[in-house]
Amino acid sequence: MKRNAITLGVLGLFSGLACAQSSVTLYGVVDVAVERIKGASSLTRVTSGQQQGSRWGLRGTEDLGGGLKAMFLLENGFNADVGTLGQGGRMFGRQGYVGLGAGWGAVRLGRQYTPMDDIASIVGTKVYDVLSVVPIIGNGDYNRVDNAITYVSPTVANTVFQLQYSLGEERASTDASKAFAKQVSAHALYANGPLTAGISLMQVTDANGVLAGKQGKDAVLLAGAYDFGAFKLSAYYDAEDKAAKKLKVYGLAAAFKFGETTVSVGAAQAKDVNGSAAAASDDAKIYTLQASHNLSKRTALYGHLTAVSNDTAAALGFNSPVAGSNSNGIQFGLRHRF
Repeated sequence: MKRNAITLGVLGLFSGLACAQSSVTLYGVVDVAVERIKGASSLTRVTSGQQQGSRWGLRGTEDLGGGLKAMFLLENGFNADVGTLGQGGRMFGRQGYVGLGAGWGAVRLGRQYTPMDDIASIVGTKVYDVLSVVPIIGNGDYNRVDNAITYVSPTVANTVFQLQYSLGEERASTDASKAFAKQVSAHALYANGPLTAGISLMQVTDANGVLAGKQGKDAVLLAGAYDFGAFKLSAYYDAEDKAAKKLKVYGLAAAFKFGETTVSVGAAQAKDVNGSAAAASDDAKIYTLQASHNLSKRTALYGHLTAVSNDTAAALGFNSPVAGSNSNGIQFGLRHRF
């Protein structure tokens, strides 16, 4: 008994030393909603991750001494409505990286969010938000990228700078010596009291791993928000090359606080959605109404309504929308963080 007690004491001592030098946190979100969407047809369903993507993750740091620390993050996305993996079945499809940080900033290696997605988050990246309904690359195919090297600066004059380069993915076996989806992106994110504002640039060298040649994409996103206390006003503008014309989307939103309840309204204009010179009328207007009520610090009830008015050659919205037809979605859900 005495030997066991000594052994347990030694193990406890080493465990305490390890905890003093490093930390690991388990966290997550479970989010499920009931929604009615109308596009090519109407559909009522239960769906996952509408206010926040359902996920669980592990993040940790280790103090290496001299101001240097190691960090890692592994984040799994899942569909809580059916119990399957998200992001195409990946184990850690949301994020998976390791890095080093110190007073000079941090360098991260692995699957990560892009700098442009961080700027989009100023005004919202939920499924029913405008920058998700409109197919901008920084919150769509390239909101996360694989094989990424990211530098995050320390805060300088209330501004954080981020630079990222992705080495892309191997092409089809017939052209395996080349990569596609290479991208370079950067942002400057300013936050000082009630004001948050940022700009991001992104350039994708080849956005298609099948077609010959390079199908490049370029984008710029500006977003800002000012919190007046009783309400917050936000605005955004995105422009990107898309075939013969440039896709553009810009809009305003206002969020009002009533105790534990927040209600927001927004309106946006999308222009040249198809990016084709032959599409003379491919614009759309998007309107949003959202509400969220906190039952506690971790649990909230929410409702979202988004309506899209498409011109004759535009087809934005929900449930395979038809060009020239309106589309809308309404949902009510429950979100819990742990």
